[in-house]
Amino acid sequence: GVAHPEFTTNRAQAEGWIENGDMVVCRQLLTAHSGRGIVVAQGWDDLIDAPLYTKYIRKKKEFRVHVFNNQVIDVQEKRRSSAVDDHHPYIRNHSNGYVFCRGDIVEPDDLRGLATSAVRSLGLDFGAVDIVWNEAQNKCFALEVNTACGLEGSTVDKYVQAIKEIV
Repeated sequence: GVAHPEFTTNRAQAEGWIENGDMVVCRQLLTAHSGRGIVVAQGWDDLIDAPLYTKYIRKKKEFRVHVFNNQVIDVQEKRRSSAVDDHHPYIRNHSNGYVFCRGDIVEPDDLRGLATSAVRSLGLDFGAVDIVWNEAQNKCFALEVNTACGLEGSTVDKYVQAIKEIV
């Protein structure tokens, strides 16, 4: 019941997606961070061997939603950094010119419910869920749940407060 990109471990299926005109995200590393091991295949020449392939979902926005004890404790939107001129068009992380922002966030209706469902479906007590919003479908999709995400600033304070509330 958690909306997510279509995925496969079968290269032939990924080739079929390319043949149908879809882009494919090749995940060479399954336990990496910061976009390491991700190759976006826009055509046959880009497709590489990988243990996991996902069908690329076009996104208008991308979020990181922190969930603790089945409650959303923080929402951040990934946005282009004004300090960087060259932004990666498909992979939104710090090294590709994106930053986490909290101001002026307009949350899609299904954002928080999807985040809590994603964490709960994995049997976790907490997680930072990366979610994209597709404008054409007006729908969110969970990309991954991070259980060892980098925490800094006010996000640390929010986790500390959430932990204090249950002890």
